[in-house]
Amino acid sequence: MNRRTARTLHQSANITFWMENPEWESGNPYFDLLCRAARALPFSVHEAQKRAFFDRDILISVNAESVVAVNGLAKVDKFMFRYPDKMSLETFRDHVQHEVGAVLSSLGTVALSTSVSIKSAYIFRNPQTSVRAVTQTQPRLNLDVNEVFNLETVKDEAPSPRLTRTLSDLENLISGSDLLSEEYDFYPDIAMSSGNLRRSSKDGSVRLIDVMPAYGNGSRLIGDRPPASWVPHIKENLQIYQEFVGRFGG
Repeated sequence: MNRRTARTLHQSANITFWMENPEWESGNPYFDLLCRAARALPFSVHEAQKRAFFDRDILISVNAESVVAVNGLAKVDKFMFRYPDKMSLETFRDHVQHEVGAVLSSLGTVALSTSVSIKSAYIFRNPQTSVRAVTQTQPRLNLDVNEVFNLETVKDEAPSPRLTRTLSDLENLISGSDLLSEEYDFYPDIAMSSGNLRRSSKDGSVRLIDVMPAYGNGSRLIGDRPPASWVPHIKENLQIYQEFVGRFGG
């Protein structure tokens, strides 16, 4: 399989994921109407695509920037097939390394540890098919324990060591995001619809699992066109978290 075909499969599965996500809006009223129709179907087009395109024994998810697959028992690989046509694989890797490095250095322990390399992705339905791709490798989190961060739930919690850990990590997220924007004009993708910000139900730790940043102008490395509300929503969430932490003297 060539890279163009892999990118097409990725893009196709990605768009149906967002179309079926009730918390996401494109900003285009006509396309949003189509999304509502897709959500009303008695079956999932996205799930059907995953079964048709990928090896379901190792596939975890498909998102905007990567296709996520199992790497042994303790890790995941995030294969990135979407990037500008005129950019070489090696150049794209260098850009990903730079952006991931900027997020990791700014957000410290909040950003999930991530290494970047080029690997052969054997993730498609045909086991003999592979594509070389820039790959992010991360620890595999138990998403049943590390749930999507919900501030309203946290607000209702009584004081505890778990809440203290959450407040500390949110404070690090806020200060790290300030540094990230000042130094690089990047922002962490903490839009509510993305599910990238997670909180442990055990110890209250907060983790950013997608460490590729948003650019201040609303674009990103893969060269697509996110909704115009994307970065404003990220900034709004950071302000909300700042006000919440401030209530506790942070």
